[in-house]
Amino acid sequence: MDILTVTGLSKRYLIGKKQPRELWALRDVTFSVPRGEILGIIGPNGAGKTTLLRVLSRVTPPTEGRVVGSGRVVPLLALGAGFQQDLSGRENIFLNGAMYGVSASDVESRVADIIEFAGIGDFIDIPVKRYSSGMYIRLAFSVAINMNPDILLADEVLAVGDLEFQERCLERVQQAGQAGMSVLFVSHDMAAISRLCDRVLWLNAGEIVKIGSPDEIVNDYQNAAWSLTGRRLKDTRSGSHKNEQGEILFVTLTSADGREVGAVRAADEVLVNVGIRLDQDDRTVRFVLHLYAQGTLAFLVRSETFTVSHAGQYVAALRIPPHLLAETIYSVSIDAIIFRNVTEKFPLVAYHALSFQVFDPGSTRRDTRGGVVAPNLPWSFGAQLGAGAGASAPRG
Repeated sequence: MDILTVTGLSKRYLIGKKQPRELWALRDVTFSVPRGEILGIIGPNGAGKTTLLRVLSRVTPPTEGRVVGSGRVVPLLALGAGFQQDLSGRENIFLNGAMYGVSASDVESRVADIIEFAGIGDFIDIPVKRYSSGMYIRLAFSVAINMNPDILLADEVLAVGDLEFQERCLERVQQAGQAGMSVLFVSHDMAAISRLCDRVLWLNAGEIVKIGSPDEIVNDYQNAAWSLTGRRLKDTRSGSHKNEQGEILFVTLTSADGREVGAVRAADEVLVNVGIRLDQDDRTVRFVLHLYAQGTLAFLVRSETFTVSHAGQYVAALRIPPHLLAETIYSVSIDAIIFRNVTEKFPLVAYHALSFQVFDPGSTRRDTRGGVVAPNLPWSFGAQLGAGAGASAPRG
């Protein structure tokens, strides 16, 4: 049974004073949410994600369309937005409970759980204006989630707070969904979206691009979002991708089945493809790939020397095996050296010609300290030599 149905939802703004123009933040958005489902909402900045939640929470009226829902709705659009600075944490709990339509007696029965989750102890009776930002955020989230809404609207709740708090938020939202609460969860964190959500809705320019399973939508979104710059090579002061002997035409990343991609799973095999044009017959060429992880050189790979009899266009491909790259953002630079003879060489350079992201949908790691590579290397285990039995070979 659907707890929320959205039909033809549109929101229009008029921008400018002298000659106002229309801006559609949402355009004909239609979807439904069953009870207990966690629906992830993704998209680039300006896609309409926050506007959608503001309309659903009745903060902003729609221009067109209809929203039908049942039960209590708690919007978590700005953590602590309803707090009064001069009131204590405890007083703000009751104030927010009243705003959410929860009786004072019900709030009283939940105060202990709210304080425990927030982890602020005796500070609960101190004015919130004296709280640290972390205490403020923890209390705001704890109040919202412990009001036991039927529908929770969560906008970037993981964008603030420390890693431990973010992990607790994820677990609590997941538990709420399992208990029957429906959650609309906006985030730019694709690992959290993949881990937490039952379905994902992809918004762009106010319209639904696609809605489906987390694996499918996250993969499609990341492939579309990460720019493949290899077809727009430019000269730089320190090197050029073309000379009188030839030109690097493109640098692309493809999956094992030949699809051009911009984001890949850590378990996927990928190929870096370098297109090159040779303008003269009887040449040899060698390639060097430099792989950078957020500015740090992860490794470089040199090719063998290839002999070319006739001028023309060619493609060199380097296979990167699965379970080698870490969850991070990579860029690729390519050197191609064209040889006319043993002593005459003509270098080509394509700096940062390709960027792509590696992600792991099954990962629970919440930080970015995973290194620049993450190879899946074999281990062995056995008794210490000289202390009994010799080391044993791994099984399986």
